[in-house]
Amino acid sequence: MNVLDLKPGMIFEYEGVMYSVLSATHTHQQQRRGLVRCKARALETGRLMELVFRSDVDVQEIRLDEVSLQFLYQDGANYVFMDEATYEQFTLTAEQVGEHRYYLKENLSVIGLFHKGKFVDIKLPLTVDLLVKEAEPGFKGDTVTGARKKATLETGLVLQVPLFVEAGNIIRVDTRTGEYVTRVG
Repeated sequence: MNVLDLKPGMIFEYEGVMYSVLSATHTHQQQRRGLVRCKARALETGRLMELVFRSDVDVQEIRLDEVSLQFLYQDGANYVFMDEATYEQFTLTAEQVGEHRYYLKENLSVIGLFHKGKFVDIKLPLTVDLLVKEAEPGFKGDTVTGARKKATLETGLVLQVPLFVEAGNIIRVDTRTGEYVTRVG
């Protein structure tokens, strides 16, 4: 597969390391070969990488097995998941979980990604409902269209929310962008 075909969410192998694509952009300079700048996360270590490829480079696309898992709990620096069919438990380190930790709460159903029988990553649902722990006060005069304020959620995620959201509310968050979707309760 050519690097020009990379899209967010794809898994590929390059020089013996598996990566999950976060973003990929193609740039072309005058009278030069094009470049692909790819932000990716190494699945083994969880490290975020900025990879730059010439446009004629090929990488190997990896197909992973998907299994329905449930997030059970965080044990220090490890995150424990359970296979919903066999009740077998699997663990990922905090580095492997990375930014996904801001959307994990107990009993959340996720998709576990396995490569050759080894648990390497998770795929989150598109949205999750989280409790607002703290929210800046919204003042009555701040009614500019689309006015926002900062809120901290139960998982530690900090994001911009509309002025009417208060501590104690439950809001829906898009896991792909980390943005507020709607107030649930």
